[in-house]
Amino acid sequence: MYVSWEEAVNLSLKLGSKILESGYRPNSIIAISRGGLVPARVISDLLNIERVFSLKASLWGIGGKKYDDVVIYSMYLPIKGDNTLIVDDVVDTGSTLHKIIRYVRKFNPKSIKTAVLHLKPSAKYVPDYYSMKLGNWIWIIYPWTIYETIYSIIYNKIGCRDDLELDEKEIMDLFYQETGVKLDEKYIKFLSDSKINYIKYLCSGREKP
Repeated sequence: MYVSWEEAVNLSLKLGSKILESGYRPNSIIAISRGGLVPARVISDLLNIERVFSLKASLWGIGGKKYDDVVIYSMYLPIKGDNTLIVDDVVDTGSTLHKIIRYVRKFNPKSIKTAVLHLKPSAKYVPDYYSMKLGNWIWIIYPWTIYETIYSIIYNKIGCRDDLELDEKEIMDLFYQETGVKLDEKYIKFLSDSKINYIKYLCSGREKP
């Protein structure tokens, strides 16, 4: 399922509206990087919250690699006494949010609430707020994950080759075959520039920093 920029903004605004309607008033927002960055910015604008922080955490790496545990890149969060809202794009298993909450509690906020755009049926943790609950598990492609998805597919289906060259039609066909989504041609012209930032890390066994 592809989520366009317009849909992503609308889902973020819907999420922010639910928070307002609930009566919860955050003093600070923690955006989970990278998926929660855009939704958190939109929500912070709607709720007029200037104190927005980013925390890098992930259970999945580039190319569909799953870590043994959620990886959190430690940083100081000045949220003592705050009503804090944690924002991400999707809850798949819930492992990431569950561990992040435990981490955030170390900084002694007054309260913690969580919010996401999409809640999948596979989730064992249900956030306090979500824009959409999915009835079936589905691969969600956000506009901020287009190139990550493209090169993850190429890597998983074709592997590493020094002479790896696919023309525009081949890439669009492969993307559609794997996702059922027709790739907008506007993304194609930047493929050669983004390729080096993904393939070289995937094929060297390292993760993109």
